[in-house]
Amino acid sequence: MAQERALLVTARGADKLRRALASAGFLNADCAASAGEARRIAAQDSWPLVVINAPLPDETGLELAMELTATTLSAVVLLVRTELMSMVYTPATEAGVLVVGKPVIPQILQQSVQLAAATHSRLVTLKHENEQLHRKLDEIRLVDRAKCLLIEHRHLSEAEAHRAIEKQAMDQRLPRARVAQLILDRYEL
Repeated sequence: MAQERALLVTARGADKLRRALASAGFLNADCAASAGEARRIAAQDSWPLVVINAPLPDETGLELAMELTATTLSAVVLLVRTELMSMVYTPATEAGVLVVGKPVIPQILQQSVQLAAATHSRLVTLKHENEQLHRKLDEIRLVDRAKCLLIEHRHLSEAEAHRAIEKQAMDQRLPRARVAQLILDRYEL
């Protein structure tokens, strides 16, 4: 994890938080001084970890944290004063934000950051699996549309249409999706 990157959003105490992130393996930490600046930076690049030291000069920080968890794969840690924890905790955790009370104990921050990093890693894995499933589903839909055209135009049964696509894919050494697309191109207007 020594090459991990983090976005640190804080109006004060950036050096101390940077050192704490470095001890957790996040040696490359960029800093934003406001929520607006953080939004601009986050829109330009993806960040495995975002640490928000609330409050920020232009907002509380909770809005930014919830927005980032909703729109990115970033793991978000929100640092808030202990007396505000009861107000922030429920909406933040329901949005997927990890909340840590201030003053921050370095070991707690390090554990929280490592937990957030593990969460980010799992999110990336799930996103990849989801994309693979969507590609497979798209391929199945494409092949089904091609089978329907074969049934309609060549008067084949569904099993015969399926076998025709499989045979053509094997004979021409093409993926089934490519054969299905060729059939669609041939029969669709």
